[in-house]
Amino acid sequence: MGSLNGQIAVVTGGGSGIGRAIAHQLSKQGAHVWVADLQEDSASRVVSEIKENGNQATSYRLDVSDSEEVARFFENVDQTCGRVDILINNAGIAGNPSLLTQMVDEEWKRMFNVHVHGSFYCLREAAKLMMRNRYGRVVNMSSLAAETSLAGFSHYGAAKYAIVGLTEAAAKELAGYQITVNAIKPGVIRSALTQGILGMAEDRLAETTPLKRIGEPEDIAKVVSMLVQPETSFVTGSSVVVDGGFRLMNEMDRVMLEALGK
Repeated sequence: MGSLNGQIAVVTGGGSGIGRAIAHQLSKQGAHVWVADLQEDSASRVVSEIKENGNQATSYRLDVSDSEEVARFFENVDQTCGRVDILINNAGIAGNPSLLTQMVDEEWKRMFNVHVHGSFYCLREAAKLMMRNRYGRVVNMSSLAAETSLAGFSHYGAAKYAIVGLTEAAAKELAGYQITVNAIKPGVIRSALTQGILGMAEDRLAETTPLKRIGEPEDIAKVVSMLVQPETSFVTGSSVVVDGGFRLMNEMDRVMLEALGK
């Protein structure tokens, strides 16, 4: 991977799971990483880990669903560092599974408040600073659920589809400022958000994946690193699926592979 020396990166939801892995990856490449998370202790712990490795990071308690709080956060980053070069919109929640006809309004709204509104608020504020410097890299965390939504999680799938729409519109609007905006669609990745389903069916899900394993947070972090490099200047408005080939498989594929002894 390339160098991010001197760059200022913001990672929301950086206190655990995929966000933590991204924060470590970007800091190893020389970026000063702002680890923003609703759980202040988690953010502080990740920053301590990064500093122990000799790299730069700052923790910040942030509720991405609060637009005023988001604005204050980016003002703080700007006053402290004078710029924002990289934004990773990673903060998210899994939500509770529910059939569409039984889902309560609060559950639906909470999902959109964090994933969609939170990503929009952060992108809006970061973009203002990036436009001033005529440079930026934004990665929004969508999901494989934005390829084909998951039964029982209509709220999650709808929110992740919305993030793709936000990504594509922002990519068009910001391209003239040399700001790229892309999305990542993780498949089944080992994290706090997937503990429940992995507890029920990890072996089955791994076997269904062509690469025969569950994804790790570091698998996502490495793709994020690729998308935020200064040299990756001609990739924007794209959604990169990182799922070990999971989406490619269907029952007919499994029948044929078994018949061929694979």
